[in-house]
Amino acid sequence: MYDCAIIGAGVVGLSVAYELAQYGLQVCLIDRGQPGHEASWAGAGILAAADVETAATPYEQLGRLSSQLHATWSVQLREETGIDNGYRRCGGIHVARSDADRVALDDLIQYCQSCGIRYESLSPSALVESVPSLTGPLGRGEIQAACYLPDEAQLRNPRHLQALIVACQARGVDISTGVEVVGFETASRRVTTGHTSAGPVHAEQWCIATGAWTRSLLESLGRSPILKPIRGQMVLFHATEQLFIPIISEAARYLVPRDDGRILAGSTEEDVGFVKENTAEGVADLVAFAIGLVESLETVPIEKTWSGLRPSTADRLPYLGRMGDWDNVSVAAGHFRSGLWLSSGTAVVVGQLIRGEAPSIDLTEFSVDRS
Repeated sequence: MYDCAIIGAGVVGLSVAYELAQYGLQVCLIDRGQPGHEASWAGAGILAAADVETAATPYEQLGRLSSQLHATWSVQLREETGIDNGYRRCGGIHVARSDADRVALDDLIQYCQSCGIRYESLSPSALVESVPSLTGPLGRGEIQAACYLPDEAQLRNPRHLQALIVACQARGVDISTGVEVVGFETASRRVTTGHTSAGPVHAEQWCIATGAWTRSLLESLGRSPILKPIRGQMVLFHATEQLFIPIISEAARYLVPRDDGRILAGSTEEDVGFVKENTAEGVADLVAFAIGLVESLETVPIEKTWSGLRPSTADRLPYLGRMGDWDNVSVAAGHFRSGLWLSSGTAVVVGQLIRGEAPSIDLTEFSVDRS
């Protein structure tokens, strides 16, 4: 009998397991594929800037907690596993080249002002001094406005996931891969047993963290939340030297530079169901976006392309907390584009709930039963 069985070994499930195991709980992770190989692996690893002291809404508080924890967890995971997850407070440059993007940038600045997040508006001369790689669009007069967020950070998803897997195993977490949960036994408002393709699993507490695939499991327990996959395509450029240091973002798209010179370009948002494939049109659009900002990428080879399925809810807020009528079932899914960023904070508040404590953040607005 486990203290907690977690279904889904993406970054959220792994983080919840990592958090619970430090309190001595016997935890198992069940995943029908390989741990950390879906949306968690596919993302760019951007960690939004935050100010812990000024967080007002529960979502802001979750973001601030997560940002604070990622810096701590990076050191902690490296000490426990020897794996550097690539956490870097590299800062982020946000630019606008169209009227629509200018509106998005103005909204970002207003948000920073209201939340106490540090930012600096950049003149063209200051922008080219900060990121010489942007000389091309600046010279053509394409960039209408720009700002710099010094506290924006990044980590390398595959390394972070590998560190979590190793750390969970070191803390005694049982990880079952290639195992699918096909049904539940219940009694008196509790799930007692999970029936899997490898046999029954018994646990006192259950946590469902299966990302874009969460809806079918919740439906088997009487809930039908609005949650669907949104495909995001990615392109990886293999530069031999670091062309710029800060993340460069324009509305929902971005360029993320790694220390070794590689640059991630992302990402699309496509409502195509569970189709996880790249398309010529999607890749071409990302390549054009990247070269339009950093012209030198035109001669940099593309190393790889891939896509992932983000779990999206109707209001873009995740589902966190107890599930409806069940006393021992928690949900942690639907983080959309912010799964990696919010994973550490999610692990803490969901972990508190599972251990019988009052969560440090009010989870009401994240309820599975919200309208």
